[in-house]
Amino acid sequence: MKHLLSLLIATCTLSSLSAQETVTAALLYEAGLEYGGDELLTLQFTNGEEQVMLAGQGGYASIGGELRLANVDYLALRATVGIKYNTTAADNANIAFTRIPVNIVPHFYFDEMIHVGVGITTHQRVRLNGDGFTPDVDFAGSISPRFEIGYGGCALTYSIQDYTSQSEVLSGSSFGISFTYVVPAK
Repeated sequence: MKHLLSLLIATCTLSSLSAQETVTAALLYEAGLEYGGDELLTLQFTNGEEQVMLAGQGGYASIGGELRLANVDYLALRATVGIKYNTTAADNANIAFTRIPVNIVPHFYFDEMIHVGVGITTHQRVRLNGDGFTPDVDFAGSISPRFEIGYGGCALTYSIQDYTSQSEVLSGSSFGISFTYVVPAK
């Protein structure tokens, strides 16, 4: 995690110190929903219904930046950090699965709207909070590939991710949809 954050900070610093005319940096916001992975937890409700929580499932919100070279308008480098969250429908418990995804994804633009990205992702501070109903578990994430194909600010995503605890390894891999807004550079 420290190495990825150092890389992100160094990239942003170098871009601001380098020739201002050749590199543009823009702020970006991203949000999305993802689904998939291994079964993390199954809850039995008093009315007989059950809910399955998957390790890759959840909604997320991220903030980051996009770097572009002035003479290479078909390439962009996006880096984000955010929070991914999943909870249950239980009224009497706050059972939640949280993680901090860090993504670094270069994008190739076929035109102004259609783009494909292939990069890396890692999830940090991965934690299942059982709220007294199930044990709390801390997991370690892995550095893994992330794929995106999009049109404008909307993209389909696929992330490969494994979560490792002291007793097990779970797949947190997921398919999703993301919505990105890049603040226009001035």
